Amino acid sequence: MHKSFTLNRTDNIELNLYQYGEENCDKGHSFGPAVRQHYLFHYVISGTGVLHSEYGAFPVVAGEGFLIHPHDVTTYRADKKDPWHYMWLEVDGLVAGKIFEECRLSRQFPIYRPRRTDETPQALSYLRQLVSHDDEHRLKTLGLSYLFFSALIDNALQGSDEHPSDKTQHLHKAVKLIENRYHERLTIERLAAYCNINRSYLCRLFKGAYGIGPKEYLLNFRMTLATSLLRNSRTAIKVVGISVGYENQLHFSKAFKQVHGVSPAQWRQENQPDNAPPCHKG
Repeated sequence: MHKSFTLNRTDNIELNLYQYGEENCDKGHSFGPAVRQHYLFHYVISGTGVLHSEYGAFPVVAGEGFLIHPHDVTTYRADKKDPWHYMWLEVDGLVAGKIFEECRLSRQFPIYRPRRTDETPQALSYLRQLVSHDDEHRLKTLGLSYLFFSALIDNALQGSDEHPSDKTQHLHKAVKLIENRYHERLTIERLAAYCNINRSYLCRLFKGAYGIGPKEYLLNFRMTLATSLLRNSRTAIKVVGISVGYENQLHFSKAFKQVHGVSPAQWRQENQPDNAPPCHKG
């Protein structure tokens, strides 16, 4: 289920509500990498998922929420077994930043955690009312958005500004090394040594955060970059392989087919820039 509204008028200088909606995601559904022009807050009603930003991977469960700041590159993904169902709203304005500060949210700590976990939190009640209205009730939707944020602030966990856990720091370091050194001969042992942890623990961290091991994460990252090069340039397939860490073209083709089911040449033929599917807004 996907439901969203985009407001045509955004003339309130203090708090502008640009759009809002609801999404019941499929297993493993992801959105991004993407950049937003305004604050985007998701409230998770059920299920779980992970938010990825330059500051790391942040698991989110039912009753929690996550904030995306303007101009930040993020990706968020529903769990493969228990996908999330969330409601979301996009806002900006003079008081927007202050509201999220009072919710104890920042770029480094983007996950909202409630102090009380009532069966039906007041904030969720206001949000459900908000999502059920369209632009014809503009003043009511704006009023409900204030009530929603007020309830979030009242129930914000005061300790949410603690330092990130060691697990998050280790994951962040490993992912950053992959992003910066994917074209080199990266091994799981090198990743683990860089994070000063053993191989088994690193694999458990990746499995817990992403549902896959670091080897598969590296493979997927390389193949994502490879598809971008294949789609948007005329670079020779051998050079594409070298660019993403494969000196041997046969090894690259085998790895590519493992992920995408076809050879790089066939994928390039079938995927042109003007055939890209549209993305949803939420």
